[in-house]
Amino acid sequence: MWPRLFPGLKHKGKSFTHEWMQLAMSCPPLFSAWLHSGAEHLLMRQRSSGRAQSPTTRKDSYELLLMRQEAIVALKDAVNDDRPNTVTDQIIMAAFAIALHPHERHQVAASRMRTAPLSNLQWLTRFTDIVILDGHVQGIRHLVQARGGFEKLEMPGLSEGLSTWDLITSSKMLTKPFWPLATKLQLDSAAKFLAKFEHTDVAIDDLHSLLSSEFSQSTMWVFHALRGYSSLLEGYSDGRFSDLDLGYILDLRNLIHYQVLSLPSAIDDKVGSPSHTYESFRLAQTIYSLLVLFPIPLTTTPYPELTRLLRLELELVFEDDWATMPTLLLWILALGGIAALGTPHRLWFVENLHMQLGNLGIISWEGFVHIMSTLIWLDSPCGIEGLILWKETQQHGHQPLAEYQPTPGIGV
Repeated sequence: MWPRLFPGLKHKGKSFTHEWMQLAMSCPPLFSAWLHSGAEHLLMRQRSSGRAQSPTTRKDSYELLLMRQEAIVALKDAVNDDRPNTVTDQIIMAAFAIALHPHERHQVAASRMRTAPLSNLQWLTRFTDIVILDGHVQGIRHLVQARGGFEKLEMPGLSEGLSTWDLITSSKMLTKPFWPLATKLQLDSAAKFLAKFEHTDVAIDDLHSLLSSEFSQSTMWVFHALRGYSSLLEGYSDGRFSDLDLGYILDLRNLIHYQVLSLPSAIDDKVGSPSHTYESFRLAQTIYSLLVLFPIPLTTTPYPELTRLLRLELELVFEDDWATMPTLLLWILALGGIAALGTPHRLWFVENLHMQLGNLGIISWEGFVHIMSTLIWLDSPCGIEGLILWKETQQHGHQPLAEYQPTPGIGV
């Protein structure tokens, strides 16, 4: 399990697993934590392949809880709050392993998710359905601080693993990443690489020029990065890019998602005077990244809160503010509608998407997808979930528009 969390990662030119085993044999808390995480991971794989009974048998549950308890007790015994030097990289890795395999998971929601190609790099789909416990988050941050800070970590894979976990927790909590991203990639080189995959034509260029005049450079970096990465995934699924360096793609994915989460909100002092449409655009890009790059199962945290915030922003923005960017509004409503699955906000997005489709004269699914593709779109999962949403808008279209009660903004 653990080596696949870090494809391409080497220690002194060779696999780091031998180094890890040596460290674990000399650190009982780490050995116990890895024993527990390995057993949990094996059970998850068996469940997903249908080889294990579900729910877990009482004996399996007892043994897993016993392993977890032994790991936690060993960890507590090893750490002395009065002596910070007792916090080593091995201790932090042990705490990380326990946090990565909590007892609670969103099992049903995880099976509902349609995932994009390469979404399971770093076993990501195994870990984005976990329930984030604030005690785990604060505990690991405290241990890293006691160690001297994130930059002091030396154990192979530890900083990379914590970076990914930080992205998971930040995604769930809708916060900015707490630690710097452990990567050697630079924004400029990543942008040049992704630009090679980004589809464009005259009409798309005109739209993107308009967006560039409306939004900040960092916002547009995220926009173009999401477009390029989506095209890369599409090519990979078609077999055109089968020789990709998965270690590089992993770093690229994490870098893009890190930048998405790092975009300041409209009320952040760093934004200055953003356009009225900025926050809606930022939230929609966050939704897209959570659907495609860093897939978190629909109906779970943070989608209910994300769609609530997006609806609020859209209701505050007057329709005239979208006059020059009607297709962007359509895209934002579509992503909001997909993310609102299973929430009280789904009908609101269906109603407003239906109205915007009428405003633009879009009467076919193919025409809708064409418009979406001028912005950012990927058939799996956007096309699959989007088609379900499209059918709901068509069913809703049979209801008389007189029943709507518009607000001062765009919504009802």
